[in-house]
Amino acid sequence: MVLESKELLSDLRNIASANGFQLFGVAKAFVPKSDQENILHWVQEGRHGKMDWFPKNMNLRLELEGLGFKPESVIALGALYNDPEYDALNLPYRFSRYAMGEDYHSVLRKKAADLLDFLRKNYPNQKFRQGVDSLPVPEKILAREAGLGWIGKNTNLIHEEYGSFFFISLIFTDLPLQYAASIAKDRCGTCRACIDSCPTGALEPYRIDARKCISYKTIEDRSETVDSLHGWVYGCDICQEICPWNQVKARKKGWKTEIEEFKIRDLFKKDKLSTLEEKEFKASFKDSAVSRISYKQMKRNLSSVTGLKPESPDNL
Repeated sequence: MVLESKELLSDLRNIASANGFQLFGVAKAFVPKSDQENILHWVQEGRHGKMDWFPKNMNLRLELEGLGFKPESVIALGALYNDPEYDALNLPYRFSRYAMGEDYHSVLRKKAADLLDFLRKNYPNQKFRQGVDSLPVPEKILAREAGLGWIGKNTNLIHEEYGSFFFISLIFTDLPLQYAASIAKDRCGTCRACIDSCPTGALEPYRIDARKCISYKTIEDRSETVDSLHGWVYGCDICQEICPWNQVKARKKGWKTEIEEFKIRDLFKKDKLSTLEEKEFKASFKDSAVSRISYKQMKRNLSSVTGLKPESPDNL
């Protein structure tokens, strides 16, 4: 039985907004069959590269089984992370916008705490579980189903007003919520900007080959050497930066985060990355998504970008 309560959804939306989430939606906790098939084909073709963790827990990824309870609904939250100061940086390398502030995993958990407290207080017999890029579930697909945007040709979730520079957090629950959102229309049209701009040819319409992706090369690839980074040391934003929905619509909207923790840290403003020692690197990025890579990986990537002689590749 669906919980018919427009007031509840309004309360949840207001709480989310007050904590820095610009986007909010609710959907049935279900992965459409066509999306399941696409995920399976992607893995079968080996497009996940060396990300051996991806094919695991497929029951959870496809059927949402294994959360500790059977979810009825999923609440999708979106928080912009772009800091307008990024465009004014004059760095000799490129660094993904999402990784220039604090670790989004911990920040979004804190920002969603009030919403979870509200739910648990009002529905003490129901179960709730939050994921922030931490559960093996198709976040973009579920967020799309909740009305947060469409999945574009660059495989990113795009919102008509806010573009694609936003984080997603999902809250699964066995509470049968009313699904008020409608799925956004795909507005990519005939545009091929993202596909044509990818310097490594990683993109086809609505498909990505992770093995060719610059972001994959800088983060997931633990090889002794990497090439074709095209100036990027951590991640890559090319297919998002070129997207008209970021170039025009989102910029007009303001295109900036409301969460202080996502602002660019001084380390980048002063261009200290290339001179960091290992101890400094670990201390500087212990609260950052950059902690996913080792110091030697960072130096390897910098060497590939700047042409400097790479250090010992041990323990990449």
